[in-house]
Amino acid sequence: MLHLRFVCALAFPLLLVLLLLSQPAEGFILRLITETLQNNVAGEPITHDRTEWNFDPNAAKNARALYFEKNGFRSSKFIERLGAGTDGWHEERRMEQAVRDVGRLGGEHNQNYPPPPV
Repeated sequence: MLHLRFVCALAFPLLLVLLLLSQPAEGFILRLITETLQNNVAGEPITHDRTEWNFDPNAAKNARALYFEKNGFRSSKFIERLGAGTDGWHEERRMEQAVRDVGRLGGEHNQNYPPPPV
């Protein structure tokens, strides 16, 4: 019984000889073989290009500090700005909310103890 490696060892050189002897389609077949080997075995040519990146390991820490300063922890200041509106009356609304929320902890009281009806 023939083993697969013997079949491949005989078939591959025979296939190469037949491909080299065939004149009309020589360019197509050689290009097909070289592209197949290059793209599937060696990888795309762009894979082997060297690139350089300017990388700052502290950039994320600096950006995080700026984000917390502007938007607060878990974007609490950002959510507050959205809730106050963007129509030009946001400062007045924020002052009304500050007066309303004196002595309350960031609105958490409304979950367990809703305010009495007015």
